[in-house]
Amino acid sequence: MPLKPYVAKEKEYLVRMRRYFHAHPEVSLKEFETCRTIEAELDHMGIPHQRVGETGVYAWIDGTKKAPDSGRAGRAVVLRADIDALAMDDLKTEEYASQNAGICHACGHDGHTAIGLGTAKLASELMDQLHGKIIFLFQPAEEGVRGAKSVVEKGRLDHVD
Repeated sequence: MPLKPYVAKEKEYLVRMRRYFHAHPEVSLKEFETCRTIEAELDHMGIPHQRVGETGVYAWIDGTKKAPDSGRAGRAVVLRADIDALAMDDLKTEEYASQNAGICHACGHDGHTAIGLGTAKLASELMDQLHGKIIFLFQPAEEGVRGAKSVVEKGRLDHVD
């Protein structure tokens, strides 16, 4: 599938998801609804996933194509998306402005999360053309490295190329 038509087709999905996450921000280590929404979207796409800590999501896609000339599956790469918001008021007046008083996605993690899901969606539709593993890490608590620490401690990145 050529990417250009795909991207045009999925633009609406990306915009809708980004606006959803913008309207429903949650601060570090309290991203419970964000996590549930990510998991529901991954379920809809048929992508396996596991929780990392209370609010992180680790998902993966195994490409079904063998790597050229190697006979093996290929490498593993990680695509990380931050999911936490900041404790500050949202100054937006659009209909998708934050519905959670004093919390805002001023840092762009609403976009990170939407792009992570959009990329997972594309990869799941192209898995027969991919070799290796793509890991999608929806990381909580990016502010202050607490989220990354739990991912590393759980060994989720041990086998990544």
